Amino acid sequence: DFWTVQTRKMSLTVSLLLVALCANGGYGEEGKEAQRTGHVSVVIVGGTGDLARKYLWQGFFQLYVDQVSGGNTFSFYGGGLSPSEKATPILFEILKAVTCSKDVSQERCAILKDQFLRLSQYRQLKALEDYQELAKHIEQQLQQEGMTEAGRLFYLSVPAFTYAGIAEKINSSCRPADGSWLKVVLEKPFGHNYRSAQVLATELLGALKDEEMYRIDHYLGKQVDRAHHVPVPLDISGRIAFYDEYGVIRDVLQNHLTEVMALLTMKLPANVSNSGEVLRNKLEVLSSMLPLGKNQAVIGQYQNYKTEVQQDKNLFKPALTGGEWKEVTEHKDVSVLGLQISDYYVQTPTTEREAYAELVSHIFAGQKNNFVSTENLLASWEVWTPLLSGLKGSFPRIYPGGADNGDMLDIHLRGKELRYSSEVVIISPDKMGGTSGNSFQVMQGKFRNAEMVSAWTEELVERLAADMQEAAEAAVQESGVFHLALSGGSTPIALFHRLVLHHFSFPWRDTHVWMVDERCVPLTEMESNFHSMHEHLLHHVKIPYYNIHPMPVQLNQRLCVEEDGGAQLYEKEINKLVNGSSFHFVLLGVGYDGHTASLFPGGKLNEPGESLVALTESPIKPHQRMSLTFGAINRAHTVALLVMGKGKHELVTQLSRVQDNLEKYPVTGVKPANGRLVWYMDYDALLG
Repeated sequence: DFWTVQTRKMSLTVSLLLVALCANGGYGEEGKEAQRTGHVSVVIVGGTGDLARKYLWQGFFQLYVDQVSGGNTFSFYGGGLSPSEKATPILFEILKAVTCSKDVSQERCAILKDQFLRLSQYRQLKALEDYQELAKHIEQQLQQEGMTEAGRLFYLSVPAFTYAGIAEKINSSCRPADGSWLKVVLEKPFGHNYRSAQVLATELLGALKDEEMYRIDHYLGKQVDRAHHVPVPLDISGRIAFYDEYGVIRDVLQNHLTEVMALLTMKLPANVSNSGEVLRNKLEVLSSMLPLGKNQAVIGQYQNYKTEVQQDKNLFKPALTGGEWKEVTEHKDVSVLGLQISDYYVQTPTTEREAYAELVSHIFAGQKNNFVSTENLLASWEVWTPLLSGLKGSFPRIYPGGADNGDMLDIHLRGKELRYSSEVVIISPDKMGGTSGNSFQVMQGKFRNAEMVSAWTEELVERLAADMQEAAEAAVQESGVFHLALSGGSTPIALFHRLVLHHFSFPWRDTHVWMVDERCVPLTEMESNFHSMHEHLLHHVKIPYYNIHPMPVQLNQRLCVEEDGGAQLYEKEINKLVNGSSFHFVLLGVGYDGHTASLFPGGKLNEPGESLVALTESPIKPHQRMSLTFGAINRAHTVALLVMGKGKHELVTQLSRVQDNLEKYPVTGVKPANGRLVWYMDYDALLG
């Protein structure tokens, strides 16, 4: 609940500023215009949308109930892009669902609802001519009924990119006559950074005066937020796509919580009913704040947030208040200003009001305490934009929740810098919605204390091929040769195609191609890794045949017989041709069971050793394999681990949590001693 508090043990009265701002009975100088009686035209642009359906029409019906006997008359218009014959039935289904507060009798409520419906209509508001027709209709109504106009209220429940165009139409065709007021309500977001907010503000100020604009922050109408906690709306599943794209910093921190913070920390105004003084004091707080940088925040994302939001409505429903106050005698176990709440005299409102009903009444009254001015908006963005820019290309830490988190969310604070204490998988926030396509850039981050590159499959393969060519050109320039070791299986085939079709300048003549592992089958058979590599890559590029080094799995007309010494032969060839036995670039994949190369869980050769090549056993056919060992892999200059496909998501999740465990997850043994490890993961593997 939202409290006013007075000490019982001392005569000193403690007044909370937020209570004064909310419970103040007068509206101050800026509210005088709303006290003029006359006809009020209310236009909700986007009048059949989700916000209007859930909150706005109920809020304006409550306004009508409160004002119907106050000398004002009303007309209500739901505007939208759809033709009238299509949208009118939808609008009236919404209007029929409005309800009265408990203090209104059923008989009176029925009468008020009937009047409200008769005063409401839908109008298509698409082109300038539509706004001109609306203005003409309002003026004819005023003349026919001999009414004096008090003002016009436009509520823009539409995407922010349409604000400027609609504001211009209102300015050019729908302004009321002199002496009547105009109020235009704008819902956040107000831009996505300082520059975009500045551009939008400039466009809007070209059509509207600052005092005519009400940038709404509905959290400031939630009296419950201001003293206890921040609940979320009961039904938020429809906002997942918006939230994934816009993010928590823009959606909550930059506006809602920054506004609450400014209210809590600003200097107490001499007159709390003076909106101008309140806004100036909030601006003073915001202007004194240093901008936030990348190193002053950590970001995370609950792993199952989408499914649980869709399944659980056990979320807080905003409990909103207004009117008179009553004493609370059952005290909660909390403290206020360092004292137990039982030390205070606590009051709570007798009647609760929904946030939008509260803010609609403030708009009508011309009370701007709970709205955001242009100056305050830009000052807030100046604080948050550097952080948003710094986090571009960063990834939130994915955490499972509860005890499974372990130490994943532990943070370390040093001076003004904040970071996680440990490194695990991180995923880009704008990929959490599951959208696919080519519009997303390649992102970089960390996975298991190593570099990570992530993108959709096509862009990921493109990036890996480019990185491989860059490494090849650097090696050839430095030493005249590039030693490349490639894994088998299906994972690298897309990479092979990319190299063949797009990398015509790749220095193949100076490249030696080695095998990371091979199945113990004849090289001409389809199951052979070399056969696949030859068909998809080597057959299509101009590489000298003596630069190709297949593994000798077939000797003396036998396959992988230890006495034939095939592994030793391959190791000897590596030692002879590869400087320091250090490949320039090793490409690995990861199996569903955590194996890499042909090093499988439970294998006896998984521990680091001196040998570079060994015979191993696979749990699936063909069981016999030849593979580079960790001794060879971890000598490389660069090791790339390519992980793609939804089937790898569970493995990625497990790997993000576990410590090194070569027995269970052999891939955790990949740790180049003097080189670099880079994980290349597509979003299917990361997100599932």
